[in-house]
Amino acid sequence: MADMVRADMERAATHDEAGRGDAAASTDVAGDSAGSLVALAKALLGIGMSGSFFAVRLKVFAFMVAVGAVLVALSGVFVFHFYGNQIDRIIKIRATGLRDVVAHSIASARTIDDLQFIVDAMANTSRIEMMAIVDANGRIVAASRSDWRGKTVASLPDTIARADLARHPSRLERLPTANAARVDFISPVRIDIEGQNGTLFFRANLTEAISGLQETAWGVVVWLATAAIVAVLTLSLLMQRIFIGPIETLRAYAERRGAGGYATAMGLRDEISIIAEVLREAFEATSKNETRLADLAQTDSLTGLGNRSYFKSRLVKQIALGETDGGVIGVMVLNLDKFKDINDTLGHDSGDVILQRTAEILKSCQRQGDAVARLGADEFGIVLTGISGPDEAVEYASRFIRAVGVPFRLAANELHQTACVGLTIYPQDGRDPDVLMKNADLALSRAKVEGPGACIPYRHELHLRAMERNSIERDLRVALAQRQFVLFYQPKVDINTGRINGAEALIRWQHPERGLISPDVFIPVAERCGFISEVSKWVLDEACRQNSAWQAAGLPKIGIAVNVSAVDLRRPDLTDIVANTLVRHALSPQYLELEVTESMVMRDVDTVIGTLRRLRSLGVGIGIDDFGTGYSSLAYLKRFPVKRLKIDRSFVRDIADLRDGKVIPKVIIDLAHSLSVNVLAEGVEDAAQLEILRSLGCDEAQGYFLGRPMPAMEFELFLRHAPNGLHPDAAIRHAVTVAPAKGHGLRSVPGSAA
Repeated sequence: MADMVRADMERAATHDEAGRGDAAASTDVAGDSAGSLVALAKALLGIGMSGSFFAVRLKVFAFMVAVGAVLVALSGVFVFHFYGNQIDRIIKIRATGLRDVVAHSIASARTIDDLQFIVDAMANTSRIEMMAIVDANGRIVAASRSDWRGKTVASLPDTIARADLARHPSRLERLPTANAARVDFISPVRIDIEGQNGTLFFRANLTEAISGLQETAWGVVVWLATAAIVAVLTLSLLMQRIFIGPIETLRAYAERRGAGGYATAMGLRDEISIIAEVLREAFEATSKNETRLADLAQTDSLTGLGNRSYFKSRLVKQIALGETDGGVIGVMVLNLDKFKDINDTLGHDSGDVILQRTAEILKSCQRQGDAVARLGADEFGIVLTGISGPDEAVEYASRFIRAVGVPFRLAANELHQTACVGLTIYPQDGRDPDVLMKNADLALSRAKVEGPGACIPYRHELHLRAMERNSIERDLRVALAQRQFVLFYQPKVDINTGRINGAEALIRWQHPERGLISPDVFIPVAERCGFISEVSKWVLDEACRQNSAWQAAGLPKIGIAVNVSAVDLRRPDLTDIVANTLVRHALSPQYLELEVTESMVMRDVDTVIGTLRRLRSLGVGIGIDDFGTGYSSLAYLKRFPVKRLKIDRSFVRDIADLRDGKVIPKVIIDLAHSLSVNVLAEGVEDAAQLEILRSLGCDEAQGYFLGRPMPAMEFELFLRHAPNGLHPDAAIRHAVTVAPAKGHGLRSVPGSAA
């Protein structure tokens, strides 16, 4: 009987289930795998999202990996769920079979020992680990565990077992267990020896069955994962071919800004190729606009020549070539003389025509490889290439000057435009383009001083002079702020009486390091930098203050002459400034004289005449300095409200050397007297010059022979020692009064403004 029971158990065991616990465990494993894959997909999709660039290839790859991961996860869930259901079904079938075998065996038992034998026999098989039979009264009739036999369920120490065995199921039930491969069951059973129903408890070991199913499930999962990976790779290759390749080609095309053309991966026209075509057109339009803007940025719109930027770029290229082949380069800056006067007189339209004409002339004269540009306003630059040295550069510069200077007609005007040139040579004058252009500008500045048609090559001393001017300009700002100027006074003497009629106020700069600086050094710098008005204002104020102080001290009343610049003469408020200064220092206008040069009054004549007349109406004297050196028109001269003409020192210097040296001073003196104007000769250095001037009828003289320029205190002593206003040097008084001149009614009244 035992063999029969054991055989039945073995047959039934071959159909045992692996257990619901293993199915649940398998499902958990699949769920965990799915969660891990989803997390990986999220990580891949999140790569580079916060960065500045994330390639489409990476995006597609991450997306495909995510899709593959989801597919693998879903497949795993499905497989484990399916095999979990299969395990549950097999477990149920196997448990039912075991129960039926045991119930059949129990039904054939005649004694309690037979029941115990059946239980022991079943428990000794590989499929049953433990078994117990409980009667209706809760007593354990038979059990595989010896410590359970004969006891009641209530006396069992194991609370879980006690609760399970105390139940009275109506059918086969599966009990919850911690081990998925070892499944507990309870089932109602008929105990015939007692004539009552009992409860069958057994624990089935289904490890072998479950492990086989799990291995099968994992094999299916691996196969599905492999299939998913192959599918993802295949789809990725297709995406690369169809989408990613064209997109990357389009990106490379865009990065090249349309260079090299665009070809689709399959050679077909599609939406991406249309985008590429639109990009190509946009790139071409942009390139054309950029080229046009670059040309405009380096082109002078008026003349069509290159501008300063173009000139510098060409010079840089030529210098680079010169560094390689050792060639000599000439850098020339040409300036049109008196171009501003043309603009002011003929108008800006005429000036534009002249600039265009000059540009055409320069282009026609340039050689192959030369560069011509308009640097600004009336300046043009030329880069001379392939020259042998400075002499050849000067020769070419002279050609340009001659070509520009050819007379031409502009509307109804016959014009003769002149030009001057500054020239520098690479490499002897410099190797840097900025240095060369600066050197050419310095040479041009000197050429402007030399006059029309001048061509001046750069020399190092020009650079030194420029540095000197810059230093003076820098220190001049400080001098204006700190009032470092002083006035010197040089007497004006009546040739016929020896009386001191007045003095000329001459500015000096008391530099803290250089000492006393002549006005010839800093006045041109002040005019160029716009400081001259402040300087003139200070001179006017200081001269009036000092003269008023001398008069208040009881010294002889004399007039003080102050030089006025061309800038001051064109100021509309000059009259108000002079009037306010006289009032502020309580000085009578008759003791102030303003000296202007001949060239000043011939600029904007009508404006100058109006200014001079307003000044003369105040009672201020007007004198013309350096007369004879300019180009005064006699018609204009008689309109000027002038009280005195000053013969320039250049005429006085030659007056005693040659017989013809008297001609010009004589003409000036006679002309002035005919206009009822006094004449003063400046630069008198000896008695012979003074005697000749007296014989020619000159009224007054000024120079080192009569008195050098003196500081205010020294000049004050000079005046104090002048007896009755006469020159304090008796020898000079004797020289000027040795032979009275013929009267002409123009001698200065003693004490009046000269």
